[in-house]
Amino acid sequence: MPRTKQLTISAEDRPGTLARIARILGDSQVNIIAMNCATFGVHGAIQVVVDDAEKAKQTLDRLRLPYTEQDVLYLELQNVPGCLEGARGQAGRPEN
Repeated sequence: MPRTKQLTISAEDRPGTLARIARILGDSQVNIIAMNCATFGVHGAIQVVVDDAEKAKQTLDRLRLPYTEQDVLYLELQNVPGCLEGARGQAGRPEN
């Protein structure tokens, strides 16, 4: 199963924060492939999978935006009912 990097960006839970992060990455020609957001009181975490993790990290470092990096499995699925059930065995298979 293919692996990729996920970046978890720490940010305040305020209006416009998500748009700002998206704009910053877009201005650096980094495309967001997948995203998940969660809040914890006044703090938030924005998890992104991008097309160029190194360029994204350089951008975040330059702007001193805190983030962590994780290895994640990457699987593209069709947007149809039952597709996750059909792909369930792939996550446990070793890579060739």
